[in-house]
Amino acid sequence: MFKSISSIGIILLAVAMILFGHGLQSALVPLRAQIEGFGTLAIGISISFYFGGFVVGCLVGPFLILRGGHIRAYAAMVSLASAVALLHPLLIDEVAWSVFRFITGFCIAAFYVVIESWLNERATNENRGLIMSTYIVVALGATMAGQLATAFASVEGFTLFVVASIVVSVAVIPVTMTTATQPAPITLVRFRPKQLYDTSPAAFVSALLIGVSAGTSWMLAPVFATGRGFDTSFAAIFSAVMIGGGAVAQWPLGRASDKFDRRLVIVFLGIGSAIFCTLLGLIEGDSRWSFLSLVFMVGVFTHSTYAIAVAHAFDHCEPDTYVETSSGLLLAFGIGSTIGPLVASFLMAQTGPGALFLSIAMVQIVMVGYLIWRVSENKAATQKNREDFDLASTAPVIAMTYDEAIDLDADLLIPETIAEANELEEAQTAVQLSDFGYSMDETVEADQSVEFQPEARI
Repeated sequence: MFKSISSIGIILLAVAMILFGHGLQSALVPLRAQIEGFGTLAIGISISFYFGGFVVGCLVGPFLILRGGHIRAYAAMVSLASAVALLHPLLIDEVAWSVFRFITGFCIAAFYVVIESWLNERATNENRGLIMSTYIVVALGATMAGQLATAFASVEGFTLFVVASIVVSVAVIPVTMTTATQPAPITLVRFRPKQLYDTSPAAFVSALLIGVSAGTSWMLAPVFATGRGFDTSFAAIFSAVMIGGGAVAQWPLGRASDKFDRRLVIVFLGIGSAIFCTLLGLIEGDSRWSFLSLVFMVGVFTHSTYAIAVAHAFDHCEPDTYVETSSGLLLAFGIGSTIGPLVASFLMAQTGPGALFLSIAMVQIVMVGYLIWRVSENKAATQKNREDFDLASTAPVIAMTYDEAIDLDADLLIPETIAEANELEEAQTAVQLSDFGYSMDETVEADQSVEFQPEARI
């Protein structure tokens, strides 16, 4: 176990630094926007731009890797994310901040694509679950730590933006200086929403509506807390506690879904989410423990459902389509997360901060109603056709996984000459792009400027 984890220690260190900075910004930006006089709707628009950038990054990220390789793509995205963090206090403008958040979302998605393909390359069938689960724990823990860091300094001034930029900047060092070989060329996958819906309507609709609920609550929770009269330090803690509730509940609830119809488990969670969101939206007063207790339960019931929806989709698709399915559901989640903040922020601007969680409760009720209809129309997957819940392949931090089913045998792909290496790289790129529906002439040619390294896996 220790040997498996130590082999990816440098990568996990980079993950922790990047997502610490990202978590810090996710709490800092909306709080600072309030101080600068941005309206609630403007804050919601900037959050939607973040998730819009994330969706675009999931689609475009693989092409960046094909063009420049994993290390170059990683360095470019990390450097850009670091620079954007510093632009916020330099140019305080609602439109500019929306653009900055779009770029940040794009960079984070591309970062996930690079890191996860690297982790999957280093993993074996025996330790893949351990490695990916450890990665998920590190990712969620670092994000929460970044949010909590906002509570220990003033959100005014440059300090926290500088901290976020420094941490993200330093994260480029472990990866660019590593002596480990780069992963094999990444496999591109299609996003076919109609086919995904036909395969598992319940999973597709759930992922979309969970994105509306989870993405909205995650980013707007600090705004809700300050709207209720609490200071920015408590707002950061409030947001982190919600994410923590979802993190601790994911695995036990996922394992429980192995024993029952997963749609009914999501129905149960949706009902619980609607109840606690309603209570949180209506509660008044200044009892911090009441707010923290309720938001923790909101996290448990709202932020743990995505993984179960993905597991349900896996129960209804072939193993060689898992990558396309998980990537498609993540994009559906991202689309929902783009829509949700716009609607919720508009309602908050019109009726007050409580509208945030009341609107999420309504979305959860819609999801519950749809799933009950699906259960009445279609039987659950038989037990022998179901996959055991696996957090490593269903967690919402996964952006794009490595498609082993169509990967070429790396052991047979060690060229002896530079000419063979160039021919092999071009052939692999052509195969991958043709699978995605493109040709070499239409997209990216193999990078002839990169010198062949004999020890690298092609």
